Amino acid sequence: MCGCTAPGPAPALVSRDVRGYLEFFFERWAFRRDRLEDDAVDAYVRAFSRPGALRASLDDYRAQETDLALDDADFEAGRRLDMPVLALWGSVGLPARMPTLDMWKTYAAHPEHVRGFQIPACGHFIPEEAPEALVEHLDAFLPRSR
Repeated sequence: MCGCTAPGPAPALVSRDVRGYLEFFFERWAFRRDRLEDDAVDAYVRAFSRPGALRASLDDYRAQETDLALDDADFEAGRRLDMPVLALWGSVGLPARMPTLDMWKTYAAHPEHVRGFQIPACGHFIPEEAPEALVEHLDAFLPRSR
């Protein structure tokens, strides 16, 4: 994938050029790279430059085998998500090539409460690439306070 699961000095190496590291993913995972404005990229760089942030990000990928095993154990034990679910994914990237909505419904106690939408002309970074679509789907999904 991205070398994130490799043990060793990854955080120390990446921390030498956080912006370059993030740009690698912006260039490959965004469909509309021009929508990631400088202010947004700067915010990502600041966030990933905080102490422990890179290690935590990399550790998330390193834990994927354990995480998947725990997910499988929960599924086999009959544990399901017992809340409404909204899944959004871009039309470009891995989730677009998978039965993403069906997968989420499988993990739900009430599949009829799962909504999912593929965002057209969008990659991994939905808030930056398609903010209008994100707001539209969140607005339709979240309950109104009265």
